[in-house]
Amino acid sequence: MDNDDRLRPGHPLYEEAMALELTVRTLRHAQGKKNPEDVLYGSPAWDVVSEQFVRDLYRAMGGDPNALP
Repeated sequence: MDNDDRLRPGHPLYEEAMALELTVRTLRHAQGKKNPEDVLYGSPAWDVVSEQFVRDLYRAMGGDPNALP
């Protein structure tokens, strides 16, 4: 049974998801914000930047980041 709906190369939404992620990274950089790869992985700064990145990504998808926990 081949019912694998995971998002990966070749999936119809994969390119759209990658473009959205790249757009958020580019906008954050233009705004002078850091992206997760700009700070040391696992550090307290990485935790903060990663959370901010996810909130910006959620906003770009049309969500309200203030509604997130």
